[in-house]
Amino acid sequence: MIVPRFHHVNLGVPPDGIPAESGFLVDILGFRRIDPGEDLARRGATWFEGEDGIQVHLSADPDHRPAARAHVAVDFGSDLTDIGERLHGAAYDVDRSDTGDGDLVLLCQDPAGNRWELRGRDSAAG
Repeated sequence: MIVPRFHHVNLGVPPDGIPAESGFLVDILGFRRIDPGEDLARRGATWFEGEDGIQVHLSADPDHRPAARAHVAVDFGSDLTDIGERLHGAAYDVDRSDTGDGDLVLLCQDPAGNRWELRGRDSAAG
C-alpha cells in the first residue's frame, strides 16, 4: 500500500511581503528558515521547515489574492497554547473554537492574508 507523506505547501505572498511572512513563520509558528540551494535561492526561493520536516515555501506573487476559504492546517499538539500566546502578543486577530474533546482550533491570517487553522491541545484547560 502506498502511504503518502505531506512534504510542503507553497504560499503566495505580495512581492514585498516576504520579510513579514518570514517573521510570522519563524517567530510565531516556530518554523526555521532553510537553504533551498544556491540556484533556487538566486531565483527567489524562500523555504521554511518544521521539526517534523514539513516545509512551507513562499512565492512572491504580484497578483496575490488570499483565498476566502482555502487554508493551511497545522497540528501543534500541546504547543498550541504557546502559539496562541505569541499570536496574541503580536496582535493577530484569532478566532478560537473548542472541539469539545479537549482539542482547540485557532484560526488566523498571516501577514499576506493567507488563512491558517492551528490545531492542538488546550494545555490551559488542564
